[in-house]
Amino acid sequence: MNKNDYMYLDHAATTPMREVAFEAYKKTEMDAYANSSGGHALSRKAKNILEESREFISSCFGAVPNEITFTSGGTEADNWIIKTPFVDQEKKSELTTTQIEHEAVLASAENVDKKGYKVNFVSCDEDGVTNIEELKQSINTNTLIASVMYANNETGVIQPIKEISQSVKDINPKTLFHSDVVQAVASNKIDFHSLGIDSAAISGHKIGGPKGIGIMFLKTGYKIPSLLHGGKQELERRAGTVNVSGVAGLAAALKEQQQNLEEETKLIEKERIIFESKIKEEFDVKIIGENVRRLCHISNIQFRDINSETLMVALDLNGMGVSRGSACASGAQKPSHVLKAMNVEDRVINNHLRFSFGWNIEIGDGSKSAEIVKNTIKEII
Repeated sequence: MNKNDYMYLDHAATTPMREVAFEAYKKTEMDAYANSSGGHALSRKAKNILEESREFISSCFGAVPNEITFTSGGTEADNWIIKTPFVDQEKKSELTTTQIEHEAVLASAENVDKKGYKVNFVSCDEDGVTNIEELKQSINTNTLIASVMYANNETGVIQPIKEISQSVKDINPKTLFHSDVVQAVASNKIDFHSLGIDSAAISGHKIGGPKGIGIMFLKTGYKIPSLLHGGKQELERRAGTVNVSGVAGLAAALKEQQQNLEEETKLIEKERIIFESKIKEEFDVKIIGENVRRLCHISNIQFRDINSETLMVALDLNGMGVSRGSACASGAQKPSHVLKAMNVEDRVINNHLRFSFGWNIEIGDGSKSAEIVKNTIKEII
């Protein structure tokens, strides 16, 4: 659908593929389609693309190539990191995470809990910031993994990751500190080592790369069991024919994003501020996370007297795509677990919509989007 015909403000769910990513994907499919594990010339060509991409991608995050494993996406990486270390562990081992994590982390934590291990779910304050003192109290000598997302996918609220990771290590240096950085990578420069992150999950489609390709970062010195078994692919960590075309597309998208990150994020933030300001001028709303650090591309707005489902459908009919929250929870028709953890009142918890801008934003999109929202609300009230 043409951008001029439809205002897409759901980039936190997925982004359109960048042209450079599509071209890299297509070229690899056409010129280096062989299995990268093979022994002939065409396989070597695919292998070279794979390893060159791994080297470039690792450099973008302050990592080294052997710390990067390619996955099908962030969900696989989260599941892999959180669930597999508990295989054959003593039942005294524990997991600490937060109440506001992405569903991939929460569902993995619930799986660990069902296997008989203790799982600590740390609360947050009303702005969506993790309760660090409570988190500290949950860490002990039995804590195998602590998982705290860099920034929330529904609210955009950024967590004090460096402080949290240091707090964890001060109590138990052996605890693996994991962070889902899927949403944060869309608009933030991240260096895993400087932040004290031992493992992380990334999805390519959040930055304009292909769907179905992601990254698991695992710091040198840590080993975890394989999630998939079979061949010796991906440094003998993940069996299965590698999606080299997806990797090439991801690397191309990341290269363009990193080169233009400051310019892109400045424009995104400027247009988001304009959008929020115009909405606040007209209606009784609350911007979630307005008073704390948050990602520049996410705006979660509480419309006091308007049901989010009603407004979302009306906006769609008027040419705007938004969401109530995480795409992974869409269709559930239940209040957001993130908003519940933030103690949002029941009477307004279903009055929230997430508007998320992306890399292809243009000057004027903030005003144009606000106008669509204003006109739509006037139609339904």
